[in-house]
Amino acid sequence: MKPFLERFCPAAAAGRPAVMGIVNATPDSFSDGGAHATPEAAVAWARGLVAAGADLLDVGAESTRPGYSPVPADEEERRLVPVVAALRAALPGVPISADTRKASVARVALDAGADIVNDVSSLEDPDMAALVRERGAGLVLMNGWPEHNGAPRDAAPGGLADWVLRGLRAARARALAAGVAEEALCLDPGFGFGLRGADNAEVLRGLAGIVAGCAPCPVLVGPSRKHFLAAQYPEARGDRDRATALFCAEAVAAGARILRVHAVP
Repeated sequence: MKPFLERFCPAAAAGRPAVMGIVNATPDSFSDGGAHATPEAAVAWARGLVAAGADLLDVGAESTRPGYSPVPADEEERRLVPVVAALRAALPGVPISADTRKASVARVALDAGADIVNDVSSLEDPDMAALVRERGAGLVLMNGWPEHNGAPRDAAPGGLADWVLRGLRAARARALAAGVAEEALCLDPGFGFGLRGADNAEVLRGLAGIVAGCAPCPVLVGPSRKHFLAAQYPEARGDRDRATALFCAEAVAAGARILRVHAVP
């Protein structure tokens, strides 16, 4: 099996960071409020992302913003599958990631043409690893999901980068123990998940160490339009896309290989 970047982001494998464009199939997205939830709107939005330079697309049908309401699997499938199928038909050469925590939803998304599962819960569903292994799909694992949902964080400011790295290594170990190939894996520090305000800037300062500690798995960052950016980049004057671009520039300098964004920087 080729490594993650070579399979899904060949430009990044050649040296430049890859851009993962976000396509929301949710009616309650904090970013677009459901503007791209229909297959037709999603395809139009995705075409624009690809034209602007996106290398792959990430499609989600359950918002995970603070205070989110969980979506039942059947409803998530109803939202997600038509969008994934439409994107696969319209953009056959563009890798698609299905952003879901549920193995049943991931299964039908892969059936519809997705190539990657972006699991923010890092295998909370006990059936997810086996599905990814059997399908030979890519898998993104993120740190900070339990803490995002109220679990105590086992770290204080000053030690947050180490906490993130421990969490990502543990997630990788779970995947490898379940038979997922290391080449299939990409790791996400989880900016905005279990991290509040200046916590995110601290982790960004330690990102080079996180990247080194996650090798050979590439690191993906997903800061796009998140609330903490306003205080971190006052020079952006409230423009969250500009603040996102500033964050991404720092992340790339620290070794991040994939940037998950709403607007291509």
